[in-house]
Amino acid sequence: MLTGTPAGGGTLLGRPTERPKYIASLGRVVSTTPVLTALVDTLLPESGASDTVPHYPAGSQVGVDRDVAEMVEGLPAAERAEFATLLRAVESRGINLLLAGRPVRFTRLDAAQREAYLRAMSRSRLGVKRKGFHAVKRLAVGLYFSRPTADDSHPLWDRIHYQPPTLPVDVPDPLAGFAPVRPERDAEEVADVCVVGSGAGGSVVAARVAAAGYRVVVLEAGPWFPGLRYPRSEREAHDRLFVGRGIITNTEHSIGILAGETVGGGTAINWMTCLPPRPEARAEWAREGGMAGVDGPEFDRAFREVSDRLRVSTTESDVNPSNDALRRGCVALGYRQGVDWDIIARNAVGCRSRCGFCTFGCPYATRQGTLTTFLADAFARGTRLYASTRADEVEVERGRATGVRATYHDGPRTFRVHVRARAVVVAGSALQTPALLLRSGVRFPGVGAGLRLDPTTALAGEFPSAIRTWEGPHQTVGVYRFQTTDEGAHGPWIEVAPTHPGLAAIALPWDGGTAFRAQMERTERVATPIVLVRDVGEGRVTVDRDGRPRFQYSLTPRDRQNLVRGIVETARILEAAGAVRITSLHTPRVEVGDGTRTVSPAELDRFIAEVKARGIRDNAVALFSAHPLGSARAGIDPRRSAARPTGEVHGVDGLWIGDGSLLPSAPGSNPMMSILALAWRTSDALIASLAGATAPRSG
Repeated sequence: MLTGTPAGGGTLLGRPTERPKYIASLGRVVSTTPVLTALVDTLLPESGASDTVPHYPAGSQVGVDRDVAEMVEGLPAAERAEFATLLRAVESRGINLLLAGRPVRFTRLDAAQREAYLRAMSRSRLGVKRKGFHAVKRLAVGLYFSRPTADDSHPLWDRIHYQPPTLPVDVPDPLAGFAPVRPERDAEEVADVCVVGSGAGGSVVAARVAAAGYRVVVLEAGPWFPGLRYPRSEREAHDRLFVGRGIITNTEHSIGILAGETVGGGTAINWMTCLPPRPEARAEWAREGGMAGVDGPEFDRAFREVSDRLRVSTTESDVNPSNDALRRGCVALGYRQGVDWDIIARNAVGCRSRCGFCTFGCPYATRQGTLTTFLADAFARGTRLYASTRADEVEVERGRATGVRATYHDGPRTFRVHVRARAVVVAGSALQTPALLLRSGVRFPGVGAGLRLDPTTALAGEFPSAIRTWEGPHQTVGVYRFQTTDEGAHGPWIEVAPTHPGLAAIALPWDGGTAFRAQMERTERVATPIVLVRDVGEGRVTVDRDGRPRFQYSLTPRDRQNLVRGIVETARILEAAGAVRITSLHTPRVEVGDGTRTVSPAELDRFIAEVKARGIRDNAVALFSAHPLGSARAGIDPRRSAARPTGEVHGVDGLWIGDGSLLPSAPGSNPMMSILALAWRTSDALIASLAGATAPRSG
């Protein structure tokens, strides 16, 4: 929904401050007002109970308006001011006269008129009006459907047989006996290496450097969950496991961005898809990033090492009904397994498809993420971990990194953490790594440039029987037939996403309260394939005046065309699988089928023609990203890259990039395994540097 992410800290752009500006209170800008309540209740009106329809309370009756205001209050000042301006504009007679031709306040309209107002706003030719509509819609409906309305339940959940799982009992804790450091006062640490971030990249570096005999301290902004007791509801999971509570977007609010922020990073909450990078991407990294060996046997060995440690296989890649729809359609169209589509390998051992709530963290310890593999290895060798500790600044003295200043958060209490180190590895994700560098005064042009997102959309394919896409493994079938339809493997590929109610509500088009609720009640029978594109275009990460990151990113015409191609081909697969209704995520909706019989070829042709005519416009189709990459990329030229091909930051000795920020371009596959293998390569150069050897600067 909004661009800023909460951050803790101690300095701004390398200059010490008494209190980090980006966590300071800047005054209340948005509160629960009559216009916000009216907007929420128009999107989510009350419905009376009947023999066929349960009672749905209005959004304000369960506090959604208050929750929206509270979430907006946690955002940067500029974002809050923008939201407040939206509320004033909706209620302004003068602005409504100018934009809608009627001098009327929103709160003075009756229910039908308010619904028509929002429908017109969502379909407007003016991008600013669509942007404003979706800013409210995504927050309100996501909050409403992702949490109980009363008594740990929800009328929709009962309707679609959705029930969040309870925590298991008597599950052995693989990390029993280990706990992160919990300071009771300001803390000082001395280490050989300080690693900022505990996700795919940081964990590998920590484990390998510790194995080489060096002292390692890891700082992680997200929380630690003792005994793997993760949140069991969608709302709480977003609040506690995701960057920015799962509501951040690019500056245009047109692409929602999901990234993990907990111990283990994205590997704790992703869908366990373990794929190698495309050969076209590896060739680019070697050619354009100067990364010698990344396109040959050296990188192959690193990939095998991390695959073995994560115990990657297809043994537990069970095909749930949502994935099976994709498989059935491919078979019906004559696509070849192993060439056009395939079963996806995963890092799960002993899962047995018990719950399907992988996005909430795995309490069964069957996910072989970095927490139970590389981080566990690092802990066993004496690595110290500070969780809930956000890095504020990398200290740089005379052109060399000498440590990190951070802030530990324990509820209302905060303590300073200062780590002095011979080397610093920044691995806070492509969203946070460049922001930390910029706050630390590392400001040459390559820092923040090159942001890639793998822009993603989806289709809803309705079938006659229950699908329940949230049950079972999330991604076990992938379609790769169309990636090479665009040079450099920039064409689309297709996988399957789980759609818990909150995420489904955010993604699906709103066309009035009653129609939207009916659409949500059909989600039990909906398969949800997603379309991903290895983007040609790139964006940039900057920081605002308070040091908080902002994500500037716009789709290129070529990327938009490839997304359309992916929607079209996915619709063909769903039709071949026997779908009775197919819906894109456009607003207004593009839909075919009435839900009672299979979609006909003629109907499919009309659907495809409409999708092509609509194309991809900002805030006119739901777009997402779970793959932020490349914002501190490797390269020879510091004007276009942030780090040398080995991973060491240009112009700052002892400062390394250890995550997906380093990738010169997107890998053309889900990036976890690429990041792990790249971090293995970077750790080789770092260990050589620590040992006194000269790490090669050209790769």
